[in-house]
Amino acid sequence: MSDLYELRPGASWLTPEGEVIPIEGFHEEWLRKHEEIAQGARNACELILRKRWLSLSLYDKGYLEIMVPDRSSAEVRKSILELLARNAGAWARTLVMSMDEEGYSMLLPADAADEASLATALQRTI
Repeated sequence: MSDLYELRPGASWLTPEGEVIPIEGFHEEWLRKHEEIAQGARNACELILRKRWLSLSLYDKGYLEIMVPDRSSAEVRKSILELLARNAGAWARTLVMSMDEEGYSMLLPADAADEASLATALQRTI
């Protein structure tokens, strides 16, 4: 465990409460080792949809990938905004992938300025 909304290099889970759970290796390996927490989820997508956790992967040069259950939920947007705002210097661009719809959204720091900017940016798909 770590501080709330702490963005760490590599992979981690972000719970709706802001708890960050670091992952050594890959998400699927973690699921196999933590079956009691995974509650039957066999892959990251299933866990994200079932528990509404976000999957985070921070790579070199501030590239961040976030897998979310959906992009339209206020709860998900709040988690993304809180994560990005608290870690402004750690990321340069963020790819948001929704598990319930087609397309991805690419975020830049200006998109995380406030709730309205983030909501607009999440509606843009690539």
